Amino acid sequence: MKNKKICFVTINANPEFLGGYVLYHKNLIKYLQRNFKNLEINWVYLGKENRNFSKNGVHYFELKTNKLNSFLGIGNNFCLAKFFKKNYFDVINSIGGLWTYFYKKKKNQRIIQTFHGTVYYFNKNHLKRFNLFQKFLIFPLLLKSWFVERPHKKVDKIICVSEKVKKQAIKLYSFEDKQVSVIRTGVDLKEFKQRDKSKAKKFLNLNKDYFYGLYVGGGGYWTKGLDRAINLGKEIYQLDNSFRLLVIGPDYEKVKPLLNEPFIVFLKKIPREKMSFYYSASDLFFCMSRYEGGAPTLVVSEAMASGCLLVCSKDSEQEIVEDI
Repeated sequence: MKNKKICFVTINANPEFLGGYVLYHKNLIKYLQRNFKNLEINWVYLGKENRNFSKNGVHYFELKTNKLNSFLGIGNNFCLAKFFKKNYFDVINSIGGLWTYFYKKKKNQRIIQTFHGTVYYFNKNHLKRFNLFQKFLIFPLLLKSWFVERPHKKVDKIICVSEKVKKQAIKLYSFEDKQVSVIRTGVDLKEFKQRDKSKAKKFLNLNKDYFYGLYVGGGGYWTKGLDRAINLGKEIYQLDNSFRLLVIGPDYEKVKPLLNEPFIVFLKKIPREKMSFYYSASDLFFCMSRYEGGAPTLVVSEAMASGCLLVCSKDSEQEIVEDI
């Protein structure tokens, strides 16, 4: 039987990016490799040069783009449409984008769009932070995000990472319920598991007499609630000065003004293989985002598997987490 060819498209995120949706696709790829031997797996993303290479049984294609194309977006979509015109795949799994509008789908080909969240509701939640004039200026973002993520009629199937996102996508784009499936994020419980807290602290050279909160998330001003986690950390520190907040992931230059607190320990990029030990060494995990797609998000799943107590914002809507 001829091998079926599937291609994952992550647009501007390369395979080395440690963000949730890239790790989500890596977990899905591992599942496919274990269970479908006659499947050729490919991965397309936009980068600084045109090249292709193979690693761990996956064929990668980097497509060269430029800053102007990245800013406008349209050029990148033409780039993707041109690539798929020249290269055939039985299934294309994309995180969205307008490239499907410019692409003539081939016979018997299926296109799947994965929603890791809805940018429309992400922007809508963040608008609450601004005054009336600022809201007026930023409002066009809502219209743009609705249009950019809107699946073209060429898309055969929609996958959402949570029931929450499924409801949002159906509401935004009037899908039929049967057109949408939910595949939650997940973690390898052999990697993320409960460990002895004192041993984890010793392994990471953390002070055994401190108790730790943990924040994990990228970004700058539009961070995943870092300001909220720090404000909560201030209250905890006032009650107990042995509290320390470990901050992993954000762009230091963009969040530097937020980090001027005595209890904050900012950590530069942490290797993926060490992350499970930081969860084990921490007493609290903060998921304070103003919007999350995954419910749970990947980091919340990892924290839960590691036995770390969760503190979540209502905005993040972690639908499998029960209040106590």
